[in-house]
Amino acid sequence: MKRFKHSGAFGDLIYSMPVVKHFGGGEFYLHLNQIDWIGQHYYGSPPNPYHKGRLTPQDFEYMKSFMEAQEYISKFDVMTPQTEITHNLDRFRVPFVGHPGNYVDIYGTVFGIDDLDTLRNTPWLTVPNPKPIPGRPIVINRTERWIPPLLGPQWTTWTEMKMFEEAIFVGLPNEYEKFKRDTGWDIPYQETKTMLELAEVIAGCEHFVGNQSQALALAIGLGVDVACEYRVDLPIERNECFFPNLERIEYFN
Repeated sequence: MKRFKHSGAFGDLIYSMPVVKHFGGGEFYLHLNQIDWIGQHYYGSPPNPYHKGRLTPQDFEYMKSFMEAQEYISKFDVMTPQTEITHNLDRFRVPFVGHPGNYVDIYGTVFGIDDLDTLRNTPWLTVPNPKPIPGRPIVINRTERWIPPLLGPQWTTWTEMKMFEEAIFVGLPNEYEKFKRDTGWDIPYQETKTMLELAEVIAGCEHFVGNQSQALALAIGLGVDVACEYRVDLPIERNECFFPNLERIEYFN
């Protein structure tokens, strides 16, 4: 029996799942409350403020139904000192700094997988009940991290096209309020209380728009058409979401 472990964060973990699927799946364990230690141990600095204090028991409960819905996960649980791990997915952290490629590439390289094209370009997530929102085929998530201080021209184009008439927003309430202020779009807010609920809404959409986040990682993993607002503080090829040969992703800033 293969036993995988990860200590987060959400997006990092989602991008590790192609490796889990490649090896035939098995049991998956969360190593809780490690993010603060990881920041200091691996990178010599405090964690990103948005990650500080994660992953918690509440985060485990938030993820549980989604992880159990993946057919290649036979068990999802919290790691204990007695848990015998066969695949430590946190091994990606050492080559992470400065790695020229997306997170899936990093995991594949660390675990000696030769066919990275298949690994990175084949959807690796599923949900049992996708949830299309009637009249709203576009799902948007825009976090407060890694976005430019001013909206780029693509948002102006979408405003002129009246994309807001077909869109909903998923994410945190404060992200939603900021998005409305920044864009002037008064679009509906779709509350999602678990990762599974979030994934169901994303799986049911025709097009996803977002920046670096767990929602974007879910959209890529589910095989949804994506418009990614990439980070401008890094070269595009250093963005965790940069999949250069994946035709269903377009990039803008």
